Amino acid sequence: MATKTPDEKISRLRGRARTRRYVSDLAAKSFEPFAAEVAYINVNERLVSRLINRLAGKATINLLDLAAGTGLLTSIAHDKAHEVGATLNSTLLDLDLPSLQQARIDVHADRADFVYASVDHLPLGEHYDVATFANSIHLLSNESKQMALKECSRVLRPGGVLAVNSTFYDGAYPEESRPFYSRWIRRAIVEINQRLPQRSRSGAAQAMEFLPAQSYVDLIDKAGFKVVETRERRVLLSQAAVRAISSYKEFAKGALHASDEDADEASRALQATVQQTFHDLKMKYLPRTWLEIVAVKP
Repeated sequence: MATKTPDEKISRLRGRARTRRYVSDLAAKSFEPFAAEVAYINVNERLVSRLINRLAGKATINLLDLAAGTGLLTSIAHDKAHEVGATLNSTLLDLDLPSLQQARIDVHADRADFVYASVDHLPLGEHYDVATFANSIHLLSNESKQMALKECSRVLRPGGVLAVNSTFYDGAYPEESRPFYSRWIRRAIVEINQRLPQRSRSGAAQAMEFLPAQSYVDLIDKAGFKVVETRERRVLLSQAAVRAISSYKEFAKGALHASDEDADEASRALQATVQQTFHDLKMKYLPRTWLEIVAVKP
């Protein structure tokens, strides 16, 4: 086993400290394993920093955190707002009630409201300065995406900012990552077939029906926004981060064409084969791309 240099050890310790600041051990283990990964936190910190810069001069920022989960984005926004002397009031909205309950414990905000509701039917009025979809919009059907974006436009004040990011889109896999995915999926298929020799195959899950970046831009335009920034950010994922992605059932179902009833085993098969695939290809990190879109309500 390779020995880590002092700089690597310091970086890892700093990463753990930042993770614990935003995501409790219980939340990482039970709800959002990927949200506890440093790469994921880095991506969202950069996105939030850009949003806060666009709202420069506001003493109070009203945030709508859509598909909020356990509140990572709100907690990041709270810290970034305080760095510029602003107060953050956040509404965290999700259909996952246990995650919202955990968010009540974990989240950092000057004021936080927790709403159990669907993103495509918001029980809210025009009140917000910024709305965010952090790595979640891909989970919606195309019709629900459009409805949710129109709802965002309705509840944002004129000049309000919408931010969307996702690493599940057509463009997420850099060319140099393809040998990894090809080998990993082949190995995982063998693994799940050994676990479930009689399993039935399913069509691709919604999370795997990747839209290209331009399709997201078009959807946002049609909802009445003006897109002001589009970025595709390259990120390096550790083995732990790839295993964390594998824990998402929708990803596992799409990757291995697994049925709903086989989703848990598909996830386990993917997680079990990550380390060997990294080893086979002598890789330390897997490159992946995040799509980031920032838009403004006229």
